[in-house]
Amino acid sequence: MARRVKEEPSIHRKRISEAAEKLFIRQGIEKTTVSQIAELAGYSKATIYVYFENKEEIISYLVLHSMELIKKQILSSTDDTYSDEENFMGVCNSLLKYNKKYPMYFQFLQDTINVDFSSEKYYQSEKDTYMIGEEIHTYLTKLFNLKDDTFITVFTVWSSICGVIQMTAKKAKYIKKQTGLSETDFIQAEFRRLFKML
Repeated sequence: MARRVKEEPSIHRKRISEAAEKLFIRQGIEKTTVSQIAELAGYSKATIYVYFENKEEIISYLVLHSMELIKKQILSSTDDTYSDEENFMGVCNSLLKYNKKYPMYFQFLQDTINVDFSSEKYYQSEKDTYMIGEEIHTYLTKLFNLKDDTFITVFTVWSSICGVIQMTAKKAKYIKKQTGLSETDFIQAEFRRLFKML
C-alpha cells in the first residue's frame, strides 16, 4: 500500500477554510457548525481542531484572506503615475468589484476587528489582518499625499465608498425612478461626486 504524502498544514487550513466559506455563504455563519465544515472538507471533527482552535479562528482566517484580496485589488487598480481622480476611482471600483465578487468578504471588511494584541488571547490571523489594514492605510496616505488627520481622512473615504456601494445596491429601483440612470452609471456619478467633495 502506498504511503500518503504528508501535506503542509497550510494546505489543510486552506481546504478547511474553503469548505467553511461555502457553508457560510450557503447557510450563514451562525447556522454552520464545525461538524458540517469537517464533513464538507473531508476531515474528522477532531482533525479540524488540529488546524483551527474553533469556528471563530476559521472566520478570522477568512477575514485575513479577504484583506489580502482587497489589498491586491487596490494595488492593481492604482499607481503613483495616475492622477488623484484616477486613483480615487481605482479604489472605489476596486471595492465595488470586490463587493460583487465577494459579498461576504465585503461585509467582513466593515466588521469589528481585534486591535488589542497586548495579551496572548488573539489569533495570529487577527494580528495579520490588522497589519494589512495598516499597510492599506499607509499606501492610501502616500498615494493621495495626505499630510494632516490621515486616519480620519482615509477612514472617511473608506466608509463613504462602502456606504455608497451598499446604499446604491439597496436603492437601485428608487434611483432608476428618480434619475433614469442605471445602477452602474449612478454609482460612477456618486464616486465622482465623492472625489470632488473630499
